[in-house]
Amino acid sequence: MTKRLTILLFTLLFNFSVLSQERTFQLWNLNNLEVNLSEKTKIGVTEKIHFNPQSGSIDLKLGDISFKRILNSWFEAGAVGRILLIRKEDGWLQENRLMIFGNFSKDAGKIELEFSNRFEYRMYKTLADHFRYRQMLTAELPLFAGQWVSAYISEEGFVRFDNENVHLARLYAGTKLKCSNTFEMKLYYVLEKNKQADIWRTSDVIGMNLSIDL
Repeated sequence: MTKRLTILLFTLLFNFSVLSQERTFQLWNLNNLEVNLSEKTKIGVTEKIHFNPQSGSIDLKLGDISFKRILNSWFEAGAVGRILLIRKEDGWLQENRLMIFGNFSKDAGKIELEFSNRFEYRMYKTLADHFRYRQMLTAELPLFAGQWVSAYISEEGFVRFDNENVHLARLYAGTKLKCSNTFEMKLYYVLEKNKQADIWRTSDVIGMNLSIDL
């Protein structure tokens, strides 16, 4: 079962990659700090940047403040406030975003599954505000008995409520290193498809996430 699932997911990733054209390359970095207010309640701050090596510039940067409540062993929910800046030809486009989320998790043998759901309200000064739905399904498999290193693959999709169409899709494949209960690092590759003016544009991404849980 585990072997078949791994082969299927990587085959989908490969097929999605072959169909892409006019690719760009990006480097992503995300840093996250979470603090436990109680056994089941956390607050967190996150920063993320997207760097374009071709132009030598940062194309996107964001900051989050989050609140999360662990309701039971398989479900957690919370809210996030985000400020995001996207580089445009005439300067930076600012987006303010409010989000609520609910994440489900389940162990299927050695594989850990997580299904994340998030509803977003995106606010701009020069563009129309709108709601968006984001979902992400992740399958994670420990590589060693100690479970300090694991491999994972994810698919992520975004649907705008104003046109009911998927406009952003991503496939992830990576490795998670959990050095302790406090520190975690992810190294990953992303194949991103972004719809702009009815044209799907493709990006190859190499990313690194650092997370600290206090």
